[in-house]
Amino acid sequence: MTYGPLAAQGQQGPPLFDNVFVNPEAYRSFLKTGQWPEKTVFILEVRSSEGHASINNGGHFQRDMVGIEAEVKDSSAASGTWTFYGFPLDSGKPAGAAKALPRTAGCYTCHTSNTAVENTFVQFYPVLYDVAERKGTLKPGFEKLPLTTSKLLELIKSQGWTAAERALADTASRAPDAAVLNERALNTAGYRLLQGKSPEATSVFAWVAARYPKSANAQDSLAEAYLAAGNPAAAKRATEKALELLATDGSIPPDRKALVEKAAKERMERLK
Repeated sequence: MTYGPLAAQGQQGPPLFDNVFVNPEAYRSFLKTGQWPEKTVFILEVRSSEGHASINNGGHFQRDMVGIEAEVKDSSAASGTWTFYGFPLDSGKPAGAAKALPRTAGCYTCHTSNTAVENTFVQFYPVLYDVAERKGTLKPGFEKLPLTTSKLLELIKSQGWTAAERALADTASRAPDAAVLNERALNTAGYRLLQGKSPEATSVFAWVAARYPKSANAQDSLAEAYLAAGNPAAAKRATEKALELLATDGSIPPDRKALVEKAAKERMERLK
């Protein structure tokens, strides 16, 4: 993820890496309070990337430093509580003392408008975001991040399917492209519950089947859940639906389609 003035450089060539560091005592304090203490110092280190080298055949790994900046919290500063600094570079290393960026710099406006906690992008760091949610320190008006698969499972276990269904519906309304709404992600959640013999597994698979009505795989998984729950009649109906959809479901690769068909037919034989 790259943003700010250096983002353009990443668009012209291999993507850039952003590494963000914070002084350990400030990090420990945030874990306890959900807020950044005075004298918090962040360092943003931006590095170039390499693709096909050594044993790497996919993705990228980090190389030269191309930028380094700092953000400091100091409410005693005359210019404001949060101040940004830019370091000059010489051969990929800081070349001297950093100067405060003018208040007209875009980073001030961006951080003021888009950050989750104070002047910081806590929303992109899962451990910190979870702390801020629990401590209630997210900025007023900040739109919470979409539900995740892990949090869906946690919600089901702690509050039951009704609460989880409301959260899924809310996510579908606010963030229809959220990863948790992907059929595979939902299926994974359902099978984790099924393996744990949770009665909520059937509800999850039924929700998936309703959201993806043309999916043979969704019906096949629902059939498994019904069978595990001791409802053979419902399992038979879902299996029949899966076999019916297989003929027109183009989302399943041929080898996977053959496996689904085999499993469904074997289940039908057991249900006769």
